[in-house]
Amino acid sequence: MAKILLAHPLFLAKSPDESELSSPYFPLGLLYLAGYVRQRGHEVAIFDGTFQPDESAFAEALTAESPDIVGISALQPTRDAAMLLASMAADTGVPVLVGGPDPTAAPERYLLGPVDLVVHHEGEQTMALLADMADDGPLTLERVVDEPGIAFRRDGQVVVNQPRPPIENLDELPLPARDLIDMDRYLDTWTQDQGYASMTIATSRGCPFGCEWCVDAVHGEAFRQRSPESVAAEVKALSERYDIERLRFIDDVDGIDREWFDRWAEASRASDSALPFEPLSESSRTDLPLLDVRDSL
Repeated sequence: MAKILLAHPLFLAKSPDESELSSPYFPLGLLYLAGYVRQRGHEVAIFDGTFQPDESAFAEALTAESPDIVGISALQPTRDAAMLLASMAADTGVPVLVGGPDPTAAPERYLLGPVDLVVHHEGEQTMALLADMADDGPLTLERVVDEPGIAFRRDGQVVVNQPRPPIENLDELPLPARDLIDMDRYLDTWTQDQGYASMTIATSRGCPFGCEWCVDAVHGEAFRQRSPESVAAEVKALSERYDIERLRFIDDVDGIDREWFDRWAEASRASDSALPFEPLSESSRTDLPLLDVRDSL
């Protein structure tokens, strides 16, 4: 059983813009990854920098957890912090992996430093496989060189292998490992600063539109959606556990399937799990029947 330490390199104390918003959202993608790898029998811990004063807390986590692999999730705004944490992990001799939207779009930015591998696009299956391999010995380049879903340095050149096929049935994914971070701290912050408790949720993956202005999506172009019933069940569980008052979708795109919204509205009413929600981006749709469905939730 490999021990994995996953890191979220956003420090509100060092991010004035994020602090001013007073609406921190926990790293949902990292929690999905943690849940998947843990279900495959590996031990997973998460370093969440959100409420930590600075990167010194990561040094403490490295000592306390003594991981076999460190995985760091990165966005463009957190690139510098991610590279700093990568350097700290590399200094301990542990393999360092980086994934997320920014490394997927530009793996070369990360592979010129202390990062051993970039896990690009959808990461659950790749990360679980690498954890399995770590059980059998060191993660040398020779052992992983042909694996899809990774990028690496070889002879001074950056090599990007083809993406791993995406997970087709999203209902088979375990729910995010929210128990591995301080969820109450997030919700208390939201309630104090915004007047209500909000939580992110994912109902789909992928975007089929391929707009020229959009960077390469982590989940690719294959649009896949969870069943409305599974989403309603998750919202019901979250409402009972955390007493949330609002949801925020973080899907790449929403509102594609009118029938899905009809079924979700029905499942939400049946399970008494209807909550106000908002999409990732400001919605400007003029599909009035769809808005009627949204208003009924």
